[in-house]
Amino acid sequence: MSTDNEFEQYDSMSLIDLIREMRKVQIEKEQVEVDLKTYNKHFDFLRITKIPQVMEDEGIKNMSVEGVGRVSLTADMHVSVKAECKEAFYLWLRDNGREDLIQPTVNSSTLKATVKNMVKKGEEIPDELLNVSPFTRASITKS
Repeated sequence: MSTDNEFEQYDSMSLIDLIREMRKVQIEKEQVEVDLKTYNKHFDFLRITKIPQVMEDEGIKNMSVEGVGRVSLTADMHVSVKAECKEAFYLWLRDNGREDLIQPTVNSSTLKATVKNMVKKGEEIPDELLNVSPFTRASITKS
């Protein structure tokens, strides 16, 4: 949330100066977005690939790191409806008592949670209708 004082610097600017300032902020914003993509790639590589791989290789399920917190491995997955199977999947949802998931689109977070719950319960997943890619990610819990 911003305060009125945060924008006082613009009160005395001319229209031309405001436009130049907008362009400057736009360029800075675009650079931050590029930087964020880079940070996200490194963060995802560490938490989804490298740290789980090293922890599994060393037989570590969780550990505490001073100044960081407790690190543990958590099972997760990406889930999406195969593009050509949307109508068949909606029919499957109706036939299996899960029509409450059907909206104009199925919420991806709700779908993921539902599939994770089905896996946990040992229920059959309609692999012919869904793309399901389980993965393990590292997460830090502050100590």
